[in-house]
Order: sequence, then structure tokens, then C-alpha cells
Amino acid sequence: MREFGLDRASAFKVLVDLQSARHIALLAGTQRILMAFPFSSIVTPFSVKITGKEREYFANCAWDAVAIHVTRGKEQWISSYCHHCSQDIKIHLKDQKLVSQQSDNQPLVYLALPASKWWENIVLTCSNNMVFFSSKDHLAEWMRTGSFAGGETLTIDQTLRLSVTIYKEKMSLDYARPSREQTLAHFQSLGLTGDFWKI
Repeated sequence: MREFGLDRASAFKVLVDLQSARHIALLAGTQRILMAFPFSSIVTPFSVKITGKEREYFANCAWDAVAIHVTRGKEQWISSYCHHCSQDIKIHLKDQKLVSQQSDNQPLVYLALPASKWWENIVLTCSNNMVFFSSKDHLAEWMRTGSFAGGETLTIDQTLRLSVTIYKEKMSLDYARPSREQTLAHFQSLGLTGDFWKI
């Protein structure tokens, strides 16, 4: 705060404004940043290693784990697990593409809640409603248990393309979130239509 010449109250107002603009989420009842999308300030099941960096980053959800690659533009490795069976999932991304895997199973990103509900409680949305499955079969088995009905499933490549409009310029100082209209147009350009994608 001293570096920017702000007292605590002024700094907190900046954080509140950033939260209102959906750039961050504060830990409820505190002045602490919980999420600075796509990064998490706490340990999550979505670990990311970026080439050239010693430290490990954590994403808020499966989508954000993929989106970090778009945000940083660096080769990266995601470590997570299947929401159905807890099998380890390893994803290698480079040049906005999934590096081919040895396994026939292709991990999927599953979004349980429709887009119109994401910001009602973004912490809940990210923590348990945007997850990885190790394969279509594991997602189908999980669905058969009656755990959840509905939702949308994306491949890693689809998730990368989905992330571009929202996350590509995220690290620039003049970044502005896309408008509702821009976001909807982006969804539609990717073939993501129907009630699930209405915001």
C-alpha cells in the first residue's frame, strides 16, 4: 500500500471495485484476495507448472487451469484428478494446443452450472462445479450415479478457444473484461449455443 501511496481504506476500496468488475474475488468477510482469475491464492486440486518458473500455481477450477496457459502464453503442465474416480490427470499445453498424450483417454472439462448462474456464487461455481473428468466414459459413469444432471462438457482444445477472449489480455494493465454482448458472440462463434450459454 505504501508503494502506491494508499491507506488501508483506499486500498480496500480498490479491491472492492475490482471484485465488482469480476477481476477478483475476496475471501468473504475479509480484505484478502481469494481469487485473481484465473489464479487462486490458496491450494486447490488444479495445480499448474509453467516453463521457466520454479513455483507452482493453483487455478480456481478446471477451466481456469487451462486458461492460465492462455493468460501467460507459456508452456505448462496441469496436474489434477478425475472428479469421478480421483485418477491423476496430467495435461501438457504448448502454443495454445494440447500436446498429444500417450493415453487414449482425453480429459474433459465439465461445467455443471449454466453460465447465468456462475456469478451468483463464483467461489461455489469454481470449487465444485467446473471440474476435470479423465474420459467420456468416466463422465458417463458419474452421470449414471445420479450425482448431477445436465451441464456441458468441453474438450481441452474447446476450453482453450473459449478462454481466448476472456483471458488472453488478462495480464495487461489496460485489460477490460469483454461485455455481455461480446461474451455471447464469442460463445456463439464456438458453437456454444442454447440455454446453458445464456448470460
